[in-house]
Amino acid sequence: MIKPRSWSKFKVEKLSYSNALKRAFSMLKAQNKFPEDAQYLMEELSGFNYTQLQLHRNEEVPSDIMRKFRDGLVRLGMDEPVQYILGYAYFMNRNFSVNEHVLIPRQDTEEMVQKIIDDHGSSQKNICDIGTGSGIIAITLGLEFPDDEILATDILKEALQVAKLNSENYQTNNIFFEQSDLFKDISVQKFDVIVSNPPYIAESEKKDMDASVIKYEPDLALYGQDNGLEFYENIVKQVDNYLNDDGILYMEFGFRQKNAIKQIFYDNLPDYVVEFHKDMSGNYRYLKAKKEM
Repeated sequence: MIKPRSWSKFKVEKLSYSNALKRAFSMLKAQNKFPEDAQYLMEELSGFNYTQLQLHRNEEVPSDIMRKFRDGLVRLGMDEPVQYILGYAYFMNRNFSVNEHVLIPRQDTEEMVQKIIDDHGSSQKNICDIGTGSGIIAITLGLEFPDDEILATDILKEALQVAKLNSENYQTNNIFFEQSDLFKDISVQKFDVIVSNPPYIAESEKKDMDASVIKYEPDLALYGQDNGLEFYENIVKQVDNYLNDDGILYMEFGFRQKNAIKQIFYDNLPDYVVEFHKDMSGNYRYLKAKKEM
């Protein structure tokens, strides 16, 4: 944690944007934290992008922004993710509320959702989002396809509250929410698309995660038993009861899990064709599965 004496200067001095950032970078580097988080925090608090900050670098930081920046730096010093400090994160160029009950959106999920959008076609579809978290997948699809009906579920009541807030903010009236552990509390019905970004990190990998993830992001949304494969096994064993004959299942997974998940489908749904797709880094990160017709 940052020494109080370091913060006293922030409290009494009037600082320019440039000097405030220089001091923040120095403090965070001294603690082996990420200085770029301070840059991002200042950009979001000020409403300036990087270029605009350079243009205004010699101007004094307004006191209300300085106060929020100082408080945010204290929290960064304790490894809290900048998105939780701000209370929101971006997903596919939209702003979504987030807190400690939901995961922070990642780029990998954007790529999977873009694939769903590209595959959608012109007909109306019934979609189910399993483990919706903050609702980013369901809401993005709901905005993209307002004629679709979307069921978004999560085991955690607090996560659903965040998802509902985001849905209200975007006025997505075609999304319905239900608390459920996977398919457990979903009445038997057929969907055209089922999508899930389930917990896929093995408990043994927890020690390798960033401190911010370990301390603040919800374990329930991160870790799965059986080397992170628990939820894939459970979903694959039940999904055929909920998919239309020509329905499609999309799931995100960890970059080391392709072969194991391929075996899970082979053992449980041998009549399904499974496509594995790479992310921008060249790693296999999500799949598309469909019954062979």
